[in-house]
Amino acid sequence: MTMELKDWVNTSLRAEKKALKVGIFSDRESFFFKEKVGIYLDTKWTSLYDIGPSRIDQPKDVFKMALKLGKAIEEGRLEFGIALLTEDCEAVTVLLNKFKNVRAVFAADEEYIKNSRKRFDANAIVVKNYGITIDTKNSEKEVSLFLETGFDEENRHTLDFIAKTENININV
Repeated sequence: MTMELKDWVNTSLRAEKKALKVGIFSDRESFFFKEKVGIYLDTKWTSLYDIGPSRIDQPKDVFKMALKLGKAIEEGRLEFGIALLTEDCEAVTVLLNKFKNVRAVFAADEEYIKNSRKRFDANAIVVKNYGITIDTKNSEKEVSLFLETGFDEENRHTLDFIAKTENININV
């Protein structure tokens, strides 16, 4: 008897829920980390778009992948973005925030992740891989918290202010 993905993944509720469009990428050192988090996300009703790398031996530039992710979110082709990196986390976070309508955060801790979603509707997260290749439970928890925490409409004025500043030059 051959096992199929549907034997391992709960797909029964997919018809009732709208799948989130999520882009994901990693550096080479985080490849297996990305694959495990990707499988986990597939069980959470996401349409996962793997930006790279597609093989562990495939060298990819994290900054080019960040540009691709940022552009896809800016254009509305993706709703959320996830970067799993061992280094350059801060630089990738800053780069993603250069795109209009992208609000990227570094996954500093659970409270920060929740507040980032509630207060300014963050739509991209950069997660640091601390050498994790097998046990991804903490990162799965961070990613779930990020995707499942909703924006609090009470903070709409903050989001509107951010959107306005994307269209003007501010001389301070």
